[in-house]
Amino acid sequence: MAVPPGGQAGGAGMKRLPYSLWKDYYHDFKSEDYDPATKTILVDIPDRKRIQYPKSWRKSGNHYYTPGGCTVIFWNTGFARNYLVENGVGYRKVSKTIHPGIDSFDRLLRTVEELEKRT
Repeated sequence: MAVPPGGQAGGAGMKRLPYSLWKDYYHDFKSEDYDPATKTILVDIPDRKRIQYPKSWRKSGNHYYTPGGCTVIFWNTGFARNYLVENGVGYRKVSKTIHPGIDSFDRLLRTVEELEKRT
């Protein structure tokens, strides 16, 4: 997500995240006010666009099936959402994990597109 000149993203706000999540995935964002009792930290994260899966993907539990043969598995919610994209069968199976981040859903869509081209 691009940050306009001046350093502030539009609609940015402070969000309280677990310290470990900030340390592993969101450490590039400005932070303050660590709370040792709850082990959380206030982080200045830009607002994200709403996650909307393509209508052609079929949902089943915590995963989706794409028309190109990929399986997209997700776990956790919000800023901690992870994805696993799988395509192929047996020794030709390819999998890729997408870790949390402000652009993780965009990375998911690009990964699905790349893996579907391989088949």
